[in-house]
Amino acid sequence: MDPRSFFLRCLTGIVPGLLMAASVHATIPADLHLTAYVSSGLTDPVAIRSPNDGSGRMFIVERGGQIRVVVDGVLQATPYYTRSVDTGDVERGLLGLAFDPDFRTNGTLYIVYTASGASGEILRRLVTANPAANTFSGSDTEIMRIPLFYNHNGGDIHFGLDNFLYWSTGSGTGSFDPNDLAQHLWKKTISNQTYYLMGKILRLDVRQTTASAAANMCGATAGQPAQYAIPADNPYAATANTCAEIWMYGFRNPWRFSVDRQTGDLWVGDVGEGNWEEISQRAAASSGNRNYGYPQCEGLHPGRPSGSGSTCPATTGTVAPVMEYSHANSRCSVTGGFRYRGPITPFRGHYVFADACSSELFIGTESGGSWTFVTRASGIAPGYGTLSGFGEGANGDLYAVDHQNGRVWRFDSAASDLIFTNGFD
Repeated sequence: MDPRSFFLRCLTGIVPGLLMAASVHATIPADLHLTAYVSSGLTDPVAIRSPNDGSGRMFIVERGGQIRVVVDGVLQATPYYTRSVDTGDVERGLLGLAFDPDFRTNGTLYIVYTASGASGEILRRLVTANPAANTFSGSDTEIMRIPLFYNHNGGDIHFGLDNFLYWSTGSGTGSFDPNDLAQHLWKKTISNQTYYLMGKILRLDVRQTTASAAANMCGATAGQPAQYAIPADNPYAATANTCAEIWMYGFRNPWRFSVDRQTGDLWVGDVGEGNWEEISQRAAASSGNRNYGYPQCEGLHPGRPSGSGSTCPATTGTVAPVMEYSHANSRCSVTGGFRYRGPITPFRGHYVFADACSSELFIGTESGGSWTFVTRASGIAPGYGTLSGFGEGANGDLYAVDHQNGRVWRFDSAASDLIFTNGFD
């Protein structure tokens, strides 16, 4: 339960006017602002997650290999968990964290990180002996790994409302993916290295194991035991020479994505290359096209093959993003966010995201099936840093992570619902 009272919530740490109001279908409160949640003590944080166990704790991922825990608003000095990771560039390291939906009782959580050398990007299952403890002690098992190229790693993980784990991976190769790994649905050998599952959103049943892996389980060895299973309704679960783990494909670097806690829809921020950044959405009930266009498309525009104007997806038969923006005004790298479902009543339903280069916050609004967004022209007020990730509290509170300055901010407004805010609804 969140111990903050409505009165303190409205009066403490307010920064009026940080985000501009807009005349849109759903109201953006005029006093929407960011309140400091963690002001110091973090090094290169990239994600924040709630265990949803009733404790009110929040867990923060530091790219250098540590998970930190915040208890009653206080960052604990001792890390919850530490692992040696490869941080050879800004896209590598400890990247993702997801708590099992039943963490309170089974103590299970998952991490994704990059390992040194050619070891790849690895998904691990951690099972703590005491789910209420603020330091980890328990079992630590590798679930699967995928090969890495030299960049574009993705690395975010989330559980869906279906209790399956979703995992984003980057395409990894050079300019506009010359090896077509984002479009390739099977294994591909390049310079004596076999690559697979890159430029994708994967969907795994990590709560089950497999006694004998099928030939199309690309992250396992055929005929050997696997630490995960393939959901029966995955699109390539029963096909040959296509990786059964794939849920969506055609991404460059889906660095941060999220699952709508109300609908189960997926929201993906795909980092662009030449000129455009994009946000894609997939409804939970959708069974249609799963190809999101890269490298043929960059947003609504041609990547390769060459073209002109907004020719994607009309000329490629791929799925268009719901929002895009250009690299004007020092923008260059989208940070995918969340559709807001928290205590700020009029703000519910907006999609919040950012650009990591310009440090601008964007607020998307749906009207008549189409999405538009607004931004503060001068970006975030000075001192708010580079936003590399977002996360939700147990009650839907939205947090923004500044990896440059090692801080975390919470979205606040006097329009918060008192009962909702304090966790009684």
